[in-house]
Amino acid sequence: MSARYLELSRSELESRANQAYEIYRDCRVCPHACQVDRTQGQTGFCGQTDTLRVSSSVLHFGEEPPLVGTGGVGNLFITACNMRCDYCQNFQISQQWEKEAPAIERTYQSTAKQMVRLQEQGAHFIGWVSPSHVVPGLLKSLLLARDMGLKIPIVYNSNAYDALPTLKLLDGVVDIYLPDLKYAHSATAKEVSHIQDYAEFSRQAVLEMYRQVGPLVLGEDGLALHGLLVRHLLLPEDLAGTWETLCFIALEMSPSVSLSLMSQYRPVYKARSTLNREVTPTEYERAISMAQELGFENLYLQSMQTAVHNLPDFDNTENPFPLDRAQNQENTAAWQL
Repeated sequence: MSARYLELSRSELESRANQAYEIYRDCRVCPHACQVDRTQGQTGFCGQTDTLRVSSSVLHFGEEPPLVGTGGVGNLFITACNMRCDYCQNFQISQQWEKEAPAIERTYQSTAKQMVRLQEQGAHFIGWVSPSHVVPGLLKSLLLARDMGLKIPIVYNSNAYDALPTLKLLDGVVDIYLPDLKYAHSATAKEVSHIQDYAEFSRQAVLEMYRQVGPLVLGEDGLALHGLLVRHLLLPEDLAGTWETLCFIALEMSPSVSLSLMSQYRPVYKARSTLNREVTPTEYERAISMAQELGFENLYLQSMQTAVHNLPDFDNTENPFPLDRAQNQENTAAWQL
């Protein structure tokens, strides 16, 4: 399994990292386009300067089977976020990171070492989780990590609120895009995630991801080689707009795009009103029927009888996921294709 960034010359990867870093000076790294100079300590919506903050770097076994295998994903859980979801299960690090889960301020060098450490521990991939607002720092770290011997592929695990110019700098760098298409309607995104124009930006972003890597391709061992795997988290009362989202994926891209329909929603943090309950089996079965009607060829489903994705506790920076490795691997089997 060869990582795409290894096919770039060192000078090209360095050029990408430097170009990305320049965006920090008048920040437009994500769709908020705050236009602050993060290199001078200014902050915008995400609250971050050019310092890279990583809340946890751990082997994780709760992702879809092509990303887990026997070794798991070496996930870097990035501090802060460019969305403010009322129901965020990672709220300790995405929204309350300053007071409840102090981030680990890492130099790019130390972040690079963390990626290499995860590779040495047996990770099949390095996962950048919630990376949209810190891509320049991650590229700087990747350049250093490659010099240290990093060879495994990169998974870009985002909320799809990504800026096109930033994504274009990742062409030939990221192997697997793992976006969560959260909403079909921007009005809903504004109400419960407090951002503008989500539907427009996220769809443009996913189309660019698809252009770069195409559908998900698996190796003989069942692990992902490269490609796009789109997630869609169901919300109560269809707040996510599932039918419209699935139509976009199937009709604007292809039914061959791998789709992960997630039933794991839990009412945490500030979830209230309609959001204050779990998704019902009937709602989940309806979403599965929609995907089948649209002809999706590669459909990943979650069992509603097991806690496939247990809620994390990011106060425990060493391992935010309370299930141990063996239990998580058992839960991986609860995914169905």
